[in-house]
Amino acid sequence: MKRALGLAAKLAVTLGIFLAIFIEFGGGYVPVEASGLLTPGAFETANPAFPGIVGRVWARLARRPLPLPRLPVTLEHVCWAAAEHAVYVRDTTGRMRRFKPLRHCGEGGLTTVYARAGDGSFTPVPLAQAPPTAYFRLQGFQLVPAELSELWAEVHGLRPGVFIPWFLAAIAVKLLGIFANVLRWQVLLRGQGIELGFRYLTSTYFVGRYFGIVTPSTMGLDAWRLYETIRLTRRPVECTTVLVVERVLGLVGLFTVILIFMPFAGRITHGQSFGELVAAMKVPIVATTVFGVLILLQPAWFRGLLRLVPGARARRFAARLIDAATAYANRRTHLLFALALAVFGQLTTTLMYFANAMSLSTLNVRANEVLFASAVMTFGTFVAPSASGEGVRELVFVWLLGSKAGAAKAFLIGNLGFWVEKVPLSVPGGLVLLFRRDPALRPVTRADLEEVRRAAESGPPGPALTRGGASS
Repeated sequence: MKRALGLAAKLAVTLGIFLAIFIEFGGGYVPVEASGLLTPGAFETANPAFPGIVGRVWARLARRPLPLPRLPVTLEHVCWAAAEHAVYVRDTTGRMRRFKPLRHCGEGGLTTVYARAGDGSFTPVPLAQAPPTAYFRLQGFQLVPAELSELWAEVHGLRPGVFIPWFLAAIAVKLLGIFANVLRWQVLLRGQGIELGFRYLTSTYFVGRYFGIVTPSTMGLDAWRLYETIRLTRRPVECTTVLVVERVLGLVGLFTVILIFMPFAGRITHGQSFGELVAAMKVPIVATTVFGVLILLQPAWFRGLLRLVPGARARRFAARLIDAATAYANRRTHLLFALALAVFGQLTTTLMYFANAMSLSTLNVRANEVLFASAVMTFGTFVAPSASGEGVRELVFVWLLGSKAGAAKAFLIGNLGFWVEKVPLSVPGGLVLLFRRDPALRPVTRADLEEVRRAAESGPPGPALTRGGASS
C-alpha cells in the first residue's frame, strides 16, 4: 500500500507539473506612452553580467559592487535582445515592466502594440497606428516562459534534412549506452558468481524499460530485472546486491560526468540562479563522488561509522550498502570496469541530448553547455518525484538553456529525449516480453539426453544432473 501510494503521488506530481508548466500567473496588460517609445530609457534588457542568487550572496560577503541588473536598449534592438534575455518597457507610472516579446515582435522588430477598446478588450494594432496610450502584454510567472504557439512554431519550422539524421543519431548513441548498461550489469553479476548470457540480459533490460515508461525513475526497470534474475538463479541476496552496487556506480558515474563538463559551463551558470547553484555544489559533488568510490573499493573503512548514522532506517540502508560493497572486496577489477561503463553510459545520455539540440537547429548554445545541462537534468530526474522524469527534464533544460536557446527550443530539447528513450527504445520491450522464450523453461536438447545417459551409465547422479538454465 505504501509503495502504491508513493507511485500515485509521483504520478500526481508529474501531472501537476504538466498542467502548470504553461500556466501563467499574473500577466495582463500595462499602459505605455506611445510617443515615448523612441526616447532613451523606454526599454531595458536583463544584464547578462548581473549574477544570480549565489553570485549576489558572494558579492555582498566580499563587499564587491554589483553591476546594474538591467541595461538600456533602443526600440530598434529590443526584439533582438529578447532572443536571449528578458526585456522591459517603461509604463505610464515610470516603472519598468517585463513584457512578452512574442506578442509584439515580428520580422521588422517591435511591430505590434495593443489598443484598448470601449468594452475593456485589447486589440493588436501596428506600432505606426498606435494610440497615444498603447498597451503591452506583460510576462507573468511561468515555469516555462513560452506559449504553445511558440512550441508549435518551432515544430512546424523543423527541417527534415536536419532533424531526421540527428534524431536517428540520438537513438543510436542512446542505444549504445543501453548496451553499456547491460554489459555493466553482466560484469557485476559475474562478480557474484552468476553467469547469464548477454542476449538474455539485453532482452530482460528492454522489458524492464518497457515497464519503466510510466514508473518513477528506474523503478520499473530495476523491479523487473530483480524479479527475472531471482526467478532464474534462485539467488536473491546476490541479485539484490548487484542492483544496490549498480545504483551507487550509476550515481558516481553521473557526478563524474557533471564534474567533467562543469568547467565549460560558465556562460549558462553566470547570471543564472539555478546554474550558479549547481556550480556552487562542486565541492559537495566531488566529496560525494570520492566517498562513493571509496565505499565501493574499501567498504571496511566505513563499517565502524555506522553507529554515527542518524536514524534506524538510514543506518539500515548504509549497512546494506556496505554489505553489498563488501561482496566485491576481492573483485575490485569488476567494480572498476563497471564504473568505467557507468561513466560511458552517462556520457551517451548527454550526447543524445546534444543530438536533440542539433536536430532542432539550436543556435547561441555551445556543445559543452548542452552536455553540462544534460548531466544536471539526468540528476534532476534521478531525485525528483516524477514518472519517467517527465516535466523535470523539460524544466531543467529551460532553466539552464532557456536564456540562450529560447524557452520553447530548450523545452523541446528535453521533451525530445522522452520520445527517443520511451518510444523506439522502450516500447519494443513489450514485444520482447510477448515473443521471447522463457529461459527457465528451455527445451530439452539431444545433448542434454546424451549427458543424462552417460551420467546414468557411469553411476550415481553427479553435478551434471543438477545444472539448470541459470548457468546456460
